[in-house]
Amino acid sequence: MKRRPLPLNALRAFEVAGRLESFTKASHELNVTQGAVSRQVQHLEDVLGRKLFDRHHRSLKLTRAGRNLLLGLTPAFDAIEQAVSKVEDRADDTQLRVLAPLTFSMRWIVPRLGRFQMEHPDLQVQLGTYHDDKAPVDFNETDIAIRFADDQDEQLVHEFLTGERLLPVCHPDLAKQLKTPSDLADVTLLHCSAQREDWRIWLAETGIKGVDPERGPVFATLDMAMEAAASGFGVVISDPAMIGEYVVTNRLIVPFDLPVDSPYAYSLCYPDGRLERRKVRAFRNWLMAEIRLETERRKLAADMHQNQQNT
Repeated sequence: MKRRPLPLNALRAFEVAGRLESFTKASHELNVTQGAVSRQVQHLEDVLGRKLFDRHHRSLKLTRAGRNLLLGLTPAFDAIEQAVSKVEDRADDTQLRVLAPLTFSMRWIVPRLGRFQMEHPDLQVQLGTYHDDKAPVDFNETDIAIRFADDQDEQLVHEFLTGERLLPVCHPDLAKQLKTPSDLADVTLLHCSAQREDWRIWLAETGIKGVDPERGPVFATLDMAMEAAASGFGVVISDPAMIGEYVVTNRLIVPFDLPVDSPYAYSLCYPDGRLERRKVRAFRNWLMAEIRLETERRKLAADMHQNQQNT
């Protein structure tokens, strides 16, 4: 059957905008401007002679014709994605592109990455990092990502990895000055984000009064803040899972064992169907196994600690 020429760019723009019901969200997924998405959709409407969206001031709704078209286009584009994935050239099939938060990469993935490489010597990991947790991930350039957030992107598959526990940590010499949690009012508080969320959450949940969570210097990353704390500069809020080497070398200790569960969590995220790629499935399965081992190790350590206290 002879196929007529179709405006594929316009169809793609419409499919994303219709699926997300937003030109703005579609522009993020397609890495183009909102105006470009709007023009492509308008072009498609002109070609078809049908109105596909009802445009309102703050909302975008599909018309009946738009819904019918979207029902056919979404599985068609999914099929195209799967077909392209199956014929990736061999060179690309061995390059595994992983994106993760900087601290999680340095404190969690890198120390264990050798084990993954031993299990999959044919795969070459390209580990990238990011600082902005709200920035969308370009899955044309990334195979799989680790996200740190208090919500989920509905357009992606999310698999929970681990939650975050918040505890104050500092140099042992500084810890000697801290007899009670209220003594934190007299030392420097260190922050790894301009929002100073960690200290606000921890102080609120523990009910500690008289400590101003807004004071103290801000660092670009948690690693920088922890290094400052290890030098004796002040106290930082951190997750015990991220400070292993500091604890082993006695550069950081926990002055008050008052853990608080953060609303944030780490999750593995990827587009639906991405696990059909062998390299992505291999990394996902390896990481999940490592998470289970670490969870079991922590539980065993906690049980041993509890038993020691009871005896």
